[in-house]
Amino acid sequence: MGKFNKTKSQTKMMTLDLHGKTTDQIFDLVDSFLTKNVKAGKKQVCIMPGKGTGKVKSTLLDYLKKAGYPWEYEKSPSGKSNEGSLIIFLD
Repeated sequence: MGKFNKTKSQTKMMTLDLHGKTTDQIFDLVDSFLTKNVKAGKKQVCIMPGKGTGKVKSTLLDYLKKAGYPWEYEKSPSGKSNEGSLIIFLD
């Protein structure tokens, strides 16, 4: 897995915002988003599960693990991890 040191705004990365979604709602959204971006040849995307209660993020991480997608937390310009945004590596 490669290192990612830029914010999503610096790279114009495709982003899926899951704020306000329930665990039952995210599967189709995430699957469609990842499939579309893989077909478009994207190398990485951002998914924002938010921090909240952690249920959506936990469900998302389990999904990514089972699907074999490596990920890491988005980094701010200061190098600090943003635990509400995940960078997903598609290649």
